[in-house]
Amino acid sequence: MPSQVSLSRLLPPDRIVVGLKATTCEGAVAQLLDRLAAAGLISDRGAVDELVAADVSAGELLNLGPRTLLAHYRTDAARELAVAIATSATPFAFAPAKADEAVVFVLIVAPRSAAKYHLKTLAALSRLLGTPEVVDALAKATSAEEVVELITQKDVVIRPELTVHDLMSREVHSVSPEALLSEALQLMVRHRRRGMPVLGDNGEVLGMITEQEVLQHFLPQVIGSATPREGDQPAIEDVEVRYVMQRSVMCLSEDQLISDVLGTMLTERVSQFPVVREGKLVGFLSRTDIIVKLLRHSIYK
Repeated sequence: MPSQVSLSRLLPPDRIVVGLKATTCEGAVAQLLDRLAAAGLISDRGAVDELVAADVSAGELLNLGPRTLLAHYRTDAARELAVAIATSATPFAFAPAKADEAVVFVLIVAPRSAAKYHLKTLAALSRLLGTPEVVDALAKATSAEEVVELITQKDVVIRPELTVHDLMSREVHSVSPEALLSEALQLMVRHRRRGMPVLGDNGEVLGMITEQEVLQHFLPQVIGSATPREGDQPAIEDVEVRYVMQRSVMCLSEDQLISDVLGTMLTERVSQFPVVREGKLVGFLSRTDIIVKLLRHSIYK
């Protein structure tokens, strides 16, 4: 892979379908595959069609961003990594219930040897399609050339290395310092998080509440008498987060390299980080996020 490639180079007009009319997911993928095959990028169309049929039956269509659907395949029937995009002014008829407003459909086909390039391309597409304004503009485009111009204007590049922005969770659950510890624990259990940030009134990170702080705070009760005596620490439902939270918190910026973050995780024994922009929380990155997202995109297959 070159050190840096503009996403627009992967999307010439002949790989863009404006006003997609397909009524099924399989039909939508077939139309985009036709474009890639015509460009000489598919060596065995039958093999790819088999993959598509298996994925459609398994419901493997993914959300890439707001109102955007993704189908991606790794197969040696692809001569090189290729991308095609379809748009529609109205929601696709084949969109699943959880994404019934989708108006942009992305197809990626890549050889197995291009695993890392595949993931980095997904990250670049996620950056491009991560805002409603871009998706709305693409849906309103009336020609493939207009779509290309919109993508070129955004100047999104496929970065040589993954960044925090590429893998962080944008759906962040947080608590206030005044929240009860029992409420924080319920959120952590419900969302399967080992910790969460504590935020001030302006969205600034004041601390972290994690399993470790909870255990350390209540360890005397756990190993001591089963019946608390007067003067003992209060019950968990009566404690505010501010009295238990970790106040010294290492935060990340969105442009930090994942390779650097992994090094910090190992040397500092930190497994989760708030991600901030101009002092305010915009995401969360944990060791689990990194592992899950890498596996989801099959980088190790």
